[in-house]
Amino acid sequence: EPGVHMVSDEDPDMNSAMQQARASVTTFITSLLNPGQNQTYFSVKAKIIDGEHTEHIWLYDVSYDGNQFLGKIGNNPLNVKNVSLGDEIALVPSEISDWMIVEDKKLVGGYTLRVLRNRLSGEERKKFDESLPFTID
Repeated sequence: EPGVHMVSDEDPDMNSAMQQARASVTTFITSLLNPGQNQTYFSVKAKIIDGEHTEHIWLYDVSYDGNQFLGKIGNNPLNVKNVSLGDEIALVPSEISDWMIVEDKKLVGGYTLRVLRNRLSGEERKKFDESLPFTID
């Protein structure tokens, strides 16, 4: 289960990363619809709102029908109670927080993940990298 990191809605680096993900989502969609043999994992991050609580959660088993993504909640939410691990949700590309592909065991996309990783100290970053099933350039 992925780690959870609390980040302010006003965080400029995270907001920039989310804009970058939305601006490049067609790259993700193209690969999702016609995956390369070396592409082994596809995920999008969804912003889940439950009253005054918000949480950005990675989805797995993602598909795209030409209009919206469909995916399953990838971890047990901490702050929102209107979804649970494994629940299936739909969202349009303009609503994503991020996207990622694992290609040749390397991260493609994952803009918010990169922001979080860059904020870690040397030893924390080393442990974080060792916990991942892919590498980040």
